Amino acid sequence: MFIEDLSPNGYFATGASIRAVGWLEQGHEYRKGEVPQDFLAKLREHIAEAYQPVFFMGVYGCTLCLEHPPYGVRNLLIPTPACLYVAPELIVHYVERHGYCPPDEFIKAVVNCPPQKTPLYVELLKPFKPSWEEPGPGWKKIG
Repeated sequence: MFIEDLSPNGYFATGASIRAVGWLEQGHEYRKGEVPQDFLAKLREHIAEAYQPVFFMGVYGCTLCLEHPPYGVRNLLIPTPACLYVAPELIVHYVERHGYCPPDEFIKAVVNCPPQKTPLYVELLKPFKPSWEEPGPGWKKIG
C-alpha cells in the first residue's frame, strides 16, 4: 500500500497530527539516499519492541522485491510532542535493501524517541490515541 510520506493518513490512524512514513509500493517514486547509522540502529530497536495498539489480520509483502519478498505485520509508532509518525514494519527493509531515505524530520524523531513501551513513550503517545480509535482508511468492519 502506497501512502505519500508525511501524509495525515497513516493507514490505521488519521488526522492533522498524523504523519505516514515509509509506505512504499512498486510504481511509486520515493526518496533515496544514505541515512545516519545511529538512525538505523534506533529504528531497528524500535521495530523490535514496537508497541501495537491495533492488530491486523494479514501480512504485507514488499512489492519492490522481484523475488522472495519479506513480509511484515506490525506497525511502528513514533510519537513526538507535535505529531505521531506511523510506519510499516518493513521500513527497515526499505532503508537497507532499497536505499529508501525517510524524511529528515522522521529520522530526527526516531533518534530522539524514548524506547517503546517506557513510561515516557506512553506519555508522548497519549494525545494521539483517538487517531486510531476512530475508523480510518485501513479499517474494515467484520460482521
